[in-house]
Amino acid sequence: MTNSSVDFLQSLARAARQLHTYPAGSRLCTDAIEACHSAFTALEREESLTIRVGPRELHVDDDAIGRGTIIDQELWRPLHRARVASVEIEPTVSVRDWAQFCALVNVSRRPSSQMSSFPELLLESGVSTINVRARPRPELFEVGAPPAPVQAVVTRERVRQASIPASGTAKHLYPPDKGWIRLDPTVAYESISLLDLAVLINEPSELAVMLTRLIDEDAGDDEAQARALEHRYADVVMLVGALDARLGRILFSKLAHAVLALDSDRRRSLLRRAILPGLLDGRLHGEAVLSEFPDMDLADALCLLLDLDAASAHVLPMALDRLHLSDERRNMLTPLIKRKLDAGPPGDVPHDRWSSSGFDAVAKSLIRVGQDHAKDFAGFAAFDLAMTDQTTSALADVRQTLVLTDACKAQLRCALSLARVEPNPSVVETMLERGAAALLRVHRTARWDTVADFVMHLEQTAAGLEATRPDVARAARDTIIRLCDRDFMLHLAQLARTNRDEAAAIITSIGVSLVPGWLALFDEPTNRPRARQLVPLLSDCAGTVAPAIAERLPSLAVDAACAALTVLGFAGTGHEEIIAAQVDAGDERLGREAMRALARIGSRQAAGLIALQIDRGRPLVCPAAEEALWRLPRPLALARTRELLERRDFVSRHPAAAARLMERAVQCAGGSFDPLLDSLMGLRFQFWRPGLARVGAKARALRQ
Repeated sequence: MTNSSVDFLQSLARAARQLHTYPAGSRLCTDAIEACHSAFTALEREESLTIRVGPRELHVDDDAIGRGTIIDQELWRPLHRARVASVEIEPTVSVRDWAQFCALVNVSRRPSSQMSSFPELLLESGVSTINVRARPRPELFEVGAPPAPVQAVVTRERVRQASIPASGTAKHLYPPDKGWIRLDPTVAYESISLLDLAVLINEPSELAVMLTRLIDEDAGDDEAQARALEHRYADVVMLVGALDARLGRILFSKLAHAVLALDSDRRRSLLRRAILPGLLDGRLHGEAVLSEFPDMDLADALCLLLDLDAASAHVLPMALDRLHLSDERRNMLTPLIKRKLDAGPPGDVPHDRWSSSGFDAVAKSLIRVGQDHAKDFAGFAAFDLAMTDQTTSALADVRQTLVLTDACKAQLRCALSLARVEPNPSVVETMLERGAAALLRVHRTARWDTVADFVMHLEQTAAGLEATRPDVARAARDTIIRLCDRDFMLHLAQLARTNRDEAAAIITSIGVSLVPGWLALFDEPTNRPRARQLVPLLSDCAGTVAPAIAERLPSLAVDAACAALTVLGFAGTGHEEIIAAQVDAGDERLGREAMRALARIGSRQAAGLIALQIDRGRPLVCPAAEEALWRLPRPLALARTRELLERRDFVSRHPAAAARLMERAVQCAGGSFDPLLDSLMGLRFQFWRPGLARVGAKARALRQ
């Protein structure tokens, strides 16, 4: 046992505990997952790491680890309750796989009978690098003490099976170790195969119930037992057919009686789905089962052949031939079939399929058959293989559909459909990258309608998966961001010059994912004019893209920041603080654009920030702030102007600005500022401060 293995398991246990205690997206959980991944990487294993879940502790490389530690509490106990036998971890495991595994470990702390098994849950989560093997939960079958003749038959069958040469590697029809047989202690059988079980049970319907239980299906009530024979019919026939011919005939006779004992609807469904097609195809020993039917039931069953797809009336003689009936029984059966045909079809069989009149000229319209095919044409004539006018029209429609189908659109739709159901984000990224590659070829040919449609549906897919599978939604949005690269944005800018409405529709559908590619265009001086062409269109959907722009604004260069401020100005309230912060960057262009953006927003907070720049801002920004103040709604601008002029400290520090504001306010508000002018007129006598004296003189002139 190495210390690194213990450290890794302890890190995995801590990660499971953190995900059990805190929300999955918290920093504590993400740090714990990262630490677990780092500990596993430190193992430097080139092969998979196998962890076995023992009776009291975990086992790694035959060393017991974890008893009485956090590994015991957070890993061994949940895995043991979930009936996990071993966990195999591949070297390519990702951080996301660890997060999913730890989440499922916590789910397994209180397993329920309705909950899927741990391997199934892991598979549904899209984790393929962590393979979990669950301990089998065997079904117990009571056989008791078989009679001595039955044991003799089992022995004879074993000898016969051993004498048959093997044709390849043995394959399990059902999971190994899934079923256990309880026998009388006097019966010396170390193991029992399915063939042995078929002989010991000696009842096909009971055998079907046992096979159903082997695949974890409930077969307790009468309805479930009848359903078991219907679902496991093929497996029962396979087992009976592998027995000795004489024994097989006995069991086929019992199987026929079991089929007849089913209710009419279930029996008819089984005949149509398995028995009758098996008779026509020469498989599933259909003739062995049907030949055991009484004449009336056999006639009813054969008449159901007309309900098979593409079957014609010629199929009945062929079926009679394949039953290998004696001449006497065939002569008795033919009038029964004829009377049933004359009586009309059952309620669920179409009338045109019941009689031969619905199949005109079957023989002359058969598809050509080569010389190397079977020379018995009865099998072909029994089915409607004719190239009728309806068939020809259907094939023509198929050809036309193939011609009209847009291969790129079909590929994109397939990628989107798979992304909706695939739980693993890495697989989703691979599929969407292929779709994005096809889409890049499309937008170079100016097929913008296809681009807009795909991006819109991809964004809708991401929005629909945000609550249930956020990692997959994030992978979908990352694909959109990669799609909006430099070439895409340049083509979009060119489209904005020729077809503004179509470009606006594309920008609206892409939304936030367009922002990184657009801002990246400003990094190259030759692309900046194209990037500025998109500013009006982005301003139209500013409310959608504003959060992404505001997040990147502090790190942008001057040209990109000025364009970003323009768009933010159309986004409405909520971004005033981050816009005003750009004034402190020191660039005059940024300061002017920030003031314009605040003026477009026109909120009370924006007005307060503009007034603050007039009062406390740098000299280079104050003129732009004054201009922005008068672009605000008039009541708001006059209110802020009154607040500034009423403050004697502002007038003392900025007499020139106060004079300009006073003149503009009187022009806009008229006599409402007279009391304020009266209070400022006294400043004209402060001769030792010429600036204030000029303010007082200006107030007196405006008052007069």
